Amino acid sequence: MMNTTLVVLAAGLGSRYGGFKQVDAIGPNGYSIMDYSLFDALNVGFTSIVLVVQESMVELLTDRYITQRNWPVRFAIQEKDVTVTGKTYSREKPWGTAHALWCAKDEINTPFVLINADDFYGRESFRLAYNYLQSEAQACAVLFPIEKTLSSNGTVNRAEATINNGWLQTTVEREKISKANDDIVYLSAEGKQKVLAKDSLVSMNMWGLTPDIFDFIDDDITDFIAQWQQNPSIEYQLPTVIDAMIQQERFKVKALVTESNWVGVTYKSDKDEVRTQLQQLHDKGIYDTI
Repeated sequence: MMNTTLVVLAAGLGSRYGGFKQVDAIGPNGYSIMDYSLFDALNVGFTSIVLVVQESMVELLTDRYITQRNWPVRFAIQEKDVTVTGKTYSREKPWGTAHALWCAKDEINTPFVLINADDFYGRESFRLAYNYLQSEAQACAVLFPIEKTLSSNGTVNRAEATINNGWLQTTVEREKISKANDDIVYLSAEGKQKVLAKDSLVSMNMWGLTPDIFDFIDDDITDFIAQWQQNPSIEYQLPTVIDAMIQQERFKVKALVTESNWVGVTYKSDKDEVRTQLQQLHDKGIYDTI
């Protein structure tokens, strides 16, 4: 079997949540959502794990995953600085998910699956992506039905996917998605409420990728810096990078629809519902000791 890496984006500050969601004890026995993801990935065959983190988290996570569990975990630090063409740029908030991945490039030399630390994807999602990388060794997107990804405690942002003959064509960020009566709605760029089809598929930032993406980012991040200088609030996001690679025919991305239920904590008030869902998985025997 081909070595395959799990890459976890765990450096985010969780501004809406109010703290580090990555290590928050939500499941039984103090398990965090990230604990489940790492456990599921190793269970289906992944051979190594790279956690993209802030420097301040390395000691805690080393103890949690290497000392206590002896899992094959390495770290990549998402810096506050970006250096391109010999010039360094800084900002306080993280640069975005594409920059986070770029920070890990020296740790990744196999096909890999990338996820967020604070999303629970379900073991079958990891199996789906792992099996595809093993058989095809090319990019894929694990997609969820939109109805499985909403919060009852506030709006969410999701990347809506357009698919043609099983291949991802585009992802478009939809903001402030919520349920309104019997519809699923979002707020357009013009500030108007629009309806999303109930069978829409969305990316929850679970991607199967190959190291080829780093060649593209090495060149593309220079263009992003030029845009950022005009608008310092924008972020360098991975769905935008992947969409550009698709449009330039640098990538073909297979669309894989998972049957797993997504679970996530966007707001602190989501915790009770997530805790109940995780307990149900333990009760069914899917998880015991992680």
